[in-house]
Amino acid sequence: MDITYKLDTIDYASKFIINNCKSKLILFEGGLGSGKTTLIKQICRDLGSNNNVSSPSYPILNIYDCKYGDIFHADLYRVKNISDLNELGFLEILDLPNWVFVEWSNKFKNIFDKNHTLIKIKSVSKNKRKLSLSNYDF
Repeated sequence: MDITYKLDTIDYASKFIINNCKSKLILFEGGLGSGKTTLIKQICRDLGSNNNVSSPSYPILNIYDCKYGDIFHADLYRVKNISDLNELGFLEILDLPNWVFVEWSNKFKNIFDKNHTLIKIKSVSKNKRKLSLSNYDF
């Protein structure tokens, strides 16, 4: 499923994802500056989180509170190998029933062999994005 949205209507994209994902494990792919973190901020807001959602590029993993339990937000851009993820307990987090958002998941595709939703974001222009949503069942 594909949609196009503008940054000032990002709430539309967020609700589209929440309403059409079949899994709480959501993987995000897109180039640098494509808006992955910006979209995840809006999804967290729509799920009821009041936390300051930011890119976990340096800590690799952020955890936010919401009315549905903790939301886990990982950024794998700087991760070099699977042992770095193991140290964080990341593989165990993937088995939790919580919302889990993963940026740069394409670096470690082989660890996502469970039900998940894949979001691909492409910049159409400075303020416009194309979003592709695919659900995968294992």
